[in-house]
Amino acid sequence: MDKKNEPVTKVMLTEAVDAILEGMNKMFTGVDKRFDGVDKHFDAVDKRFDGVDKRLDKLEVDVTSIKNDVNDLKLDTVSRNEFINLKKKVGSIYPA
Repeated sequence: MDKKNEPVTKVMLTEAVDAILEGMNKMFTGVDKRFDGVDKHFDAVDKRFDGVDKRLDKLEVDVTSIKNDVNDLKLDTVSRNEFINLKKKVGSIYPA
């Protein structure tokens, strides 16, 4: 009888299953050891992002302050026509 056509016995099946389970156990045990430092790495990344968030919050406040200053300057500035009229008035009072 050819080995390919040989019937599988309960002993053969048990040995095969045991071998597979042992290999899977070794594989997953190795995975646990490889990922021990990953949590520490992610904690460090989280701390860095917290620092970036704080800096961005400060920057946002600074930008808002600059926007307010620019808007205040716009309110204090005259239009071109108003400037030309004012220049004419000053020129008529104080000729060059």
